Amino acid sequence: MNILSIKKIFTICLLPLLTACASNAPLYKPTGSAAFVPDDSVAFTEYVQESHANIELVLNKIRPENGEHTYLGDYTNAQTAAMRSPFQVPAKEDELCSDVSKGAGKGFLLIHGLIDSPYLLSSIRDSLHKQYPCALIRAVLLPGDGTVVGDSLDMDYKKWQRIVAYGVRSFQNDARTTDLYLVGFSTGTSLAIDYMKRHPAANKIQGLVLLSASVKAKSSFAFLSSFVGLFTDWMSRFKEEDAARYESFSYSAGAEFYSLTRNMTDPDYAHALKVPILMAVTADDTTVDAEAARRFFCSSGKTDRRALLWYQSLDPRVNMRIAETVDLQCDNIVEVPLNNINKKFKTVNLSHLALPISPNDPHYGLHGKYRHCGKYTSSPTDLAACRDDKENNLFGENNVEDLPADRKPFYRTLRRGTFNPLYKQLESMLFCFTDDACSTVDLLKIQ
Repeated sequence: MNILSIKKIFTICLLPLLTACASNAPLYKPTGSAAFVPDDSVAFTEYVQESHANIELVLNKIRPENGEHTYLGDYTNAQTAAMRSPFQVPAKEDELCSDVSKGAGKGFLLIHGLIDSPYLLSSIRDSLHKQYPCALIRAVLLPGDGTVVGDSLDMDYKKWQRIVAYGVRSFQNDARTTDLYLVGFSTGTSLAIDYMKRHPAANKIQGLVLLSASVKAKSSFAFLSSFVGLFTDWMSRFKEEDAARYESFSYSAGAEFYSLTRNMTDPDYAHALKVPILMAVTADDTTVDAEAARRFFCSSGKTDRRALLWYQSLDPRVNMRIAETVDLQCDNIVEVPLNNINKKFKTVNLSHLALPISPNDPHYGLHGKYRHCGKYTSSPTDLAACRDDKENNLFGENNVEDLPADRKPFYRTLRRGTFNPLYKQLESMLFCFTDDACSTVDLLKIQ
């Protein structure tokens, strides 16, 4: 083991033990009222209502609206609970129409990512509902998410598996749904893959949509999360100002993600996927291993209907290395160069968070209420500039700051990207992928 590796281990494992300052604030402690997994006898609409009520109750107790913490955008607890809750479209069962030409018979189960909420898939929900107004769209809430970040300390990936299974069964038990698609973002993709591995013959499932596909953590030290979590709770901790998702990250959350995906890069996982796949990945992802996801796609069970939308790196050296790596090359990959991005979006590359979100999103979009500026919290001046300066800031992935000087674009501060400036292409591919009348050849031609 070289000196650099020793330093990395010290930084990741030992430094938190020396610097951690445990907070007694209720926000950072388990509430005992985390998101739950209902019994199969509970109707999905009832699950949505009970979850919404529980989230709002927790927020009113832990984060009273006259308290110390506020959300960027001045959301009320009621609005925040609505953003974070599971949902169904249409909200009422009797509002579901029966026109097959408008999507009747189609079902979509949306599965969000770690420390996220169903809101991260609200753009996808809206796109699907516009294209298929008679389809049934549902989103589940992963236990540990949605309430307050302290509940992430008690996360259990087996509960995530159970809520996904509940969501799938809610469609399988519904005679109106004939074709079901699992749509995952980040950890939600891991759970979709995991479900198909454990239920290879699951009925009604016609395809997987995997956005920011996550089969392996970016950090090679992810396996140490459980060990470090014995001594300190937080890998990073913030004021929690995002109404849609948590900002702090616990070692417990990291440990559960690692447990879920520990063997996912093994060939038998990829080979188990016999259903059509639409995957979207950004090469510059700093949260998960993008190349592992691409390799997974190339080795996945061969089906006629499959596509990988690959957003290239800001660093041409990365693009060249990928192009020269044999096991990262296969058919049905749509390479998307970053020069396709309209300058009006002020985006230099795509972040892990950005892929499923429209630039028009009122919370995360180009003119949205929230700015991802966590790296500047130690500097009030830079933090204010990140949030308020509209002329000299850029959106991008965290790796932009690590680029050599001659490759780094100019910016005053770098906001982590929270929307996809190329969302329309993804949306069009999603529509084609879920339409039997649209061929795979046409799918791969979409620009």
